[in-house]
Amino acid sequence: MAIKIIIVLAGCWFIYDKIFDNQDITEMWNSVKTSFSSPKNVMLMVLAFVLMPVNMAFETRKWQKSVKPVEAVPFRRAFIAIFTGITAGMMFPNRTGDFLGRIFILEKGNRLKAAMLTFVGNIAQMLVTVSLGCVAWLFCTKEKYYWYVLILSLIIIVLGYLLYFNIHILRHLKRLIPMRWRPRTEKYMEIFGSYSKRDLAVILLIALGKYIVYSFQFVLLIWAFDVPLNYFEAMIPIMLTYLLMTVIPFVTITEIAVRGSVCIFVFEKWLSIKGISTSFSLMVASASTMLWLYNLAIPAIIGLFYIRKLKFMRRGYES
Repeated sequence: MAIKIIIVLAGCWFIYDKIFDNQDITEMWNSVKTSFSSPKNVMLMVLAFVLMPVNMAFETRKWQKSVKPVEAVPFRRAFIAIFTGITAGMMFPNRTGDFLGRIFILEKGNRLKAAMLTFVGNIAQMLVTVSLGCVAWLFCTKEKYYWYVLILSLIIIVLGYLLYFNIHILRHLKRLIPMRWRPRTEKYMEIFGSYSKRDLAVILLIALGKYIVYSFQFVLLIWAFDVPLNYFEAMIPIMLTYLLMTVIPFVTITEIAVRGSVCIFVFEKWLSIKGISTSFSLMVASASTMLWLYNLAIPAIIGLFYIRKLKFMRRGYES
């Protein structure tokens, strides 16, 4: 917990140092006002917002596919579960608590098994993020370190995919459980053997689709704030930012501070490489904040209205 507090405070200080202590603050504020007064930029913001339910739809389909071994959840109910999951996960590190708002939407399936399978979809998403982040890392690496970064990236990616497509080996973790508890937990560990290679590939493709939509929202918002980067030039620091956000521990409600500081740091380095004024990194931080509002803050508020649909207590045997 102390580490998380330090990270958040460091992030807040970094943003303060770059915004309130920055000589380009007037230029940044003028750019923000210009962005909101330009019809083209407002349309880009609206388009990014319209993509929010598309992003949620990909997450819904991924979760549906992940928990299918325990219950076939209708899309509409699964869609609601995604929103309640975001609401429930707001106070957990890196949104790991989102399964709490999802599993209680289930009517028949075993909730503990569903919680375990939810992490399979999360692993797929993390694998996509890390893989593309490593690719972006190569574009930002100095020539003398290039081969070291390439080899390390390949090792991480290959090991990640090998583990993912052999997720059934997690069943063997039951051997680490004391014998007296093993009979009770064995059936839960066996659930990881429920997926075929095709099932895992489909979940991974859905995770990639979600990543593409989410990243495109960020690009649209970057353009809305008049940052002079084309799609490819914007995607490199975006992928690197997502990679760093994956490895840095944070609580969702403090993500805005952490994300903002990471964005400023990454984009400053990238803009400097491209020979563009680093003052635009502050505009990227504004775009990142809006992205956070679109995909986390607003869905979390919507989820509050569906909490009543969660079934915390129910009768009957869960298989």
